[in-house]
Amino acid sequence: MRLSITLSLAILGAAVTGALSYPSWADDGPGVHVRQEHKIGSAPHGSYLDNDTLYVALSGDDAIIGLDSETLKQKSKWQVAGTPLDIIKMGDDWLVTAFGSDELIEIKGSSGQGGARWKVGKGPSLFAPRVVDDKAYVVSEFADQLTVFNLKDRRIEKTYKTGKRPYPADVTKDGVLAFIPNRTDSTVTVIDLLSEQTVSTVNVCKNPEGGALTNDDTTYYVACGGDNKVALINTASFDVIKTIETGIGARPFSVAMSDDGNLAFVNNAGGKTLSVIDTTSRKVVDTVKVGEQPIVMRRSAGTLYVTNEVSGTVSKISVPQAQLRTKNGVKNEVIMLGMIHSGHNTSDKYSLPFLTKLIKDIKPDYVFTEIPPNRLEAALDGFKATGELSEPRVRRFAEYIGALFPLTNEMDFEIIPTAGWNSYMAGYRRDALKRIENDPKRKAEWTEYEAANKWMDEAIGERGDNPYFIHTDEYDAITKKGLEPYDRLFNDELGTGGWTTINKAHYALIEEALNKYSMEGKRILITFGAGHKYWFLEQLRKRNDIDLLPVSPFLDAAGGTAFKGEDD
Repeated sequence: MRLSITLSLAILGAAVTGALSYPSWADDGPGVHVRQEHKIGSAPHGSYLDNDTLYVALSGDDAIIGLDSETLKQKSKWQVAGTPLDIIKMGDDWLVTAFGSDELIEIKGSSGQGGARWKVGKGPSLFAPRVVDDKAYVVSEFADQLTVFNLKDRRIEKTYKTGKRPYPADVTKDGVLAFIPNRTDSTVTVIDLLSEQTVSTVNVCKNPEGGALTNDDTTYYVACGGDNKVALINTASFDVIKTIETGIGARPFSVAMSDDGNLAFVNNAGGKTLSVIDTTSRKVVDTVKVGEQPIVMRRSAGTLYVTNEVSGTVSKISVPQAQLRTKNGVKNEVIMLGMIHSGHNTSDKYSLPFLTKLIKDIKPDYVFTEIPPNRLEAALDGFKATGELSEPRVRRFAEYIGALFPLTNEMDFEIIPTAGWNSYMAGYRRDALKRIENDPKRKAEWTEYEAANKWMDEAIGERGDNPYFIHTDEYDAITKKGLEPYDRLFNDELGTGGWTTINKAHYALIEEALNKYSMEGKRILITFGAGHKYWFLEQLRKRNDIDLLPVSPFLDAAGGTAFKGEDD
């Protein structure tokens, strides 16, 4: 992965630590500027910020140095043989990739002494930016391999075959999908880490050498070093949905996202610049000058650290945060509306025409939906183009086909995707449940689960499509009790699809949106399957910045009084 280690060693020799003067361009651009640049050593690569110390792998010096994160002055230095390329925290110790070998190396605490070693194939390079459930992810460039390493248990958990000459991976926040650019193949490998299989190989561009997922995991940005462009891959369809060329410099090498996700940084390793992309407009909005051959970028709390391989420096860059939305100090009103999905097509009570009238009477400013973030763009684009919903996941929901999306033609609300679902989680859950069902040793558990489902169905009975009953405490109590065995017996075995786990994933997106729009005096409608409602309401009632509105008055206004008494 190193571009010029031989050249770097020859040019730099023994590098000297010291401050560089601020260049004249330091304050140019829309808030992104270089605060400091320091000479630190030969061929710096990966870095890791631990409290007030920035640890940097000096691959040309066979060393790890610790820098004061504020001044960038050296505090410590550990010798690590084998061309160390990256470093990550492992409990009280450290884990280092030795690019010149086939090993990961344990470094003990603050002493810098070597410890255990793990063979992961030739050329282990950089760790993925995310650690998920104590798992780190690293590719071995000359072994065509991705390794999943358990930092808590200190063991190799799994290895996967990639394309030829894989460059550093990125992994979704839930740990389900890994995206690996393959330089020689000009592809991106997508691996389902739940089912442990490759699910897509995307022909993307010439010599992809690095990439990053957007903070919401909807898009994978990949730097195309052979084409001098950046390609964007949708994480649901795996289609290349856009390429960015204007403003990208020579040999774009990797991508890093800002903390708020509004900016993507591309290090142009063929020169001395970073290109800054606005992730909303998907256009380059700024160019920042750094040292020669910027090679690795790491972000932390409004700061981007860039190591520059040929100049032997680290640049410390201030990154602007998103401006706070205008608040008027008035609580938002929230209505939690339980959906019955395909039941809306057949119900004479909670029908699509009734639901349409209901939403009109609610007059929401925002509608939080059971749509995954990586599916909304395609759904909206398709609906605008044809007037119909063609996105396969969104089409499963009658409430969106027959009510919500058509209402966008006459109402002014914003659809917010807040579903933590993905097809790989669903497939894993389905297969796991089938294994449990067919396991004779689990017969008692499965019997308890089925009995609870039967009890729940009987307790709800013919009231299951009555919107008045659905929005009662009794309905919530029944669903909570009925789903308890499923949750207790199987949650941990169903991966990200377990009942508590998926509700946490859904609600994390809901909570993120509630925080974003907090205290704007707006009205928010949440639309999810009715079974999730009790779980969300328990969380929503803990918030002091919203007013939860009862649903019944809106049902009355929509004309539901004709069957109001049938919820008894």
